Amino acid sequence: VLCLGSCSAAYSNGALPDSQFAGPTVFGFWDDLYITSGSSQTIYYAVSGTAPNRITTFEFYESHYGGPTQYYHFQIIFHENLPNIVECLYLETYDGGASATIGVQQSGSGPSMTYLLNQALLTYNTTVIFDTSAGTFSG
Repeated sequence: VLCLGSCSAAYSNGALPDSQFAGPTVFGFWDDLYITSGSSQTIYYAVSGTAPNRITTFEFYESHYGGPTQYYHFQIIFHENLPNIVECLYLETYDGGASATIGVQQSGSGPSMTYLLNQALLTYNTTVIFDTSAGTFSG
């Protein structure tokens, strides 16, 4: 979860919009994920390219709290020249999203878009693109 403004540390996912997250929020994979101690799991970020075409990528390598061998590897990507686009790339998701929320919201009262809520829709290398200005998504 990437959140601007008032954010929650809630690990139990729910429907969007969620009032626990008052600011703009990207729910890349809202589930009970954590970084296993002693592993190479982590969260990275990088900025590439040059203005006005820079790309900011947040990359997550995590496990599910209930199963340290259940791996999740995904990215949340922002394009400087496409300010209303949020791209989520799912490289590996153990359960395909069966216990997760994936979506975006502007505030705790909306508007919001949900790609999935507790549904195993993700396959390896799935890309979901949210267009927050049009209120649409594809993936």
